[in-house]
Amino acid sequence: MGQWKLPVQAAIAALMMGCATFVAFAIDGKPPQHYPELVGQWVVIKKDAVYWHRDIQSQENGPSHLRIDEQTGPVLEGVFFWQVSPGSGRDHDGRSEVSKSKEPVIGMIGWDGASITLVEHPDTGTMQGRMINSDTMELVHYEAGPYATISRYLLVRP
Repeated sequence: MGQWKLPVQAAIAALMMGCATFVAFAIDGKPPQHYPELVGQWVVIKKDAVYWHRDIQSQENGPSHLRIDEQTGPVLEGVFFWQVSPGSGRDHDGRSEVSKSKEPVIGMIGWDGASITLVEHPDTGTMQGRMINSDTMELVHYEAGPYATISRYLLVRP
């Protein structure tokens, strides 16, 4: 049995080195050389949303759009403008009825150069999604808690 110990250890070491080399080439940890340019207006062409009071909305209930004002590499800053049908119920804070508003957002393009995360401030909403192509993105917006809301959006550059 002792005669196989050294060859087995050598085989395991070679396998580990091979795996490490494969991982190093497959995932080099480098960010993309070029991030997609997202500055400008993105119009919601498709929307599905449900709110804590179970009201369901679509793009026909009110226009929405995202305006990216600044981009530095992967870092984004802008405003999300939304609208729902009047009389749809109380807002996600549960205090008052609101049929349209705007949410300042900051965000980040992911290491893959395609995924996007935006957070509202000072509000608590989060949007996550991805670039489908250079002029189309999809986002899912959510806010948890007693007045929860979740929406999905398909946005295009006009």
